[in-house]
Amino acid sequence: MSNTIELALDGLSCGHCVKRVKESLEQRPDVERADVTIEHASVTTTAPADALIETVKQAGYDATLAHPKANPLTESSTPSEALTAAQPELPAADIADDDDSRQLLINGMSCASCVSRVQNALQGVAGVTQARVNLAERTALVMGHASAAELIAAVEKAGYGAEAIDDDAERRERQQQTAQAAMKRFRWQAALALAVGIPVMIWGMFGDNMMVTDANRSLWLIIGFITLGVMIFAGGHFYTSAWKSLRNRSATMDTLVALGTGAAWLYSMSVNLWPQYFPMEARHLYYEASAMIIGLINLGHMLEARARQRSSKALERLLDLTPPV
Repeated sequence: MSNTIELALDGLSCGHCVKRVKESLEQRPDVERADVTIEHASVTTTAPADALIETVKQAGYDATLAHPKANPLTESSTPSEALTAAQPELPAADIADDDDSRQLLINGMSCASCVSRVQNALQGVAGVTQARVNLAERTALVMGHASAAELIAAVEKAGYGAEAIDDDAERRERQQQTAQAAMKRFRWQAALALAVGIPVMIWGMFGDNMMVTDANRSLWLIIGFITLGVMIFAGGHFYTSAWKSLRNRSATMDTLVALGTGAAWLYSMSVNLWPQYFPMEARHLYYEASAMIIGLINLGHMLEARARQRSSKALERLLDLTPPV
């Protein structure tokens, strides 16, 4: 006769782990059904608990027999036949399925504050029991019964992008494509910003001292508009992200970049256009600072994306070496 065994799981960290444990359990001939989350498994089976625990361990994870909270009905002296008769059998449609897992690819995260905002947004969706966001992989694992459309809408409302891909192989391929595209974008944005910032910095430091005079005012004005172009084309994503954060009454690393580069450019342009309103010692320009900050941070994002892509490929090769159960 079949019974339900509750197992506490350990070592699972992603949707792939959940899927692997579920498939391992359901491949047993004495298992009728297995509902698996990151921390828990509910198995309808005729097998003993020790056999199920051994199956989970063979899949590469740990499991122990869970001890559910005591039910007062089961502790009463009423015979089991009387309990069965007293409780009408529920139709199958009224029995709620256990939580299911769904993995999302998240776009636009840059710091721990982004992770917190995405996680809170996902956990605020009705039907979600747990949400875990991984900044390094740019993914979110969501447990519960919420639909993909609801989860994506919640992430987008928080100011980020998301897409749901159920197939694990397709998800990993899409993840690699996204990382490759981000790496290429950050590369040319860093190159553009540094190509403007480095020469201006060198010339200003050794030739013009970054000070506005009547002789160089027009030249610095041209450099200011060139820097504005760099800020738009190479750093536009910082300002877009900062604006979304402002609308959500929060701040991220992109907010800091936008404030720093924006303040430097606005002050420099003000000095450039109306130098008579500033004392001589305050007529210093900071166009090169805006360009250099954008260039160096984009360079850092490019290196981060490349390292993340290599790490993901290495992990995928390790997963492919896992023997089938």
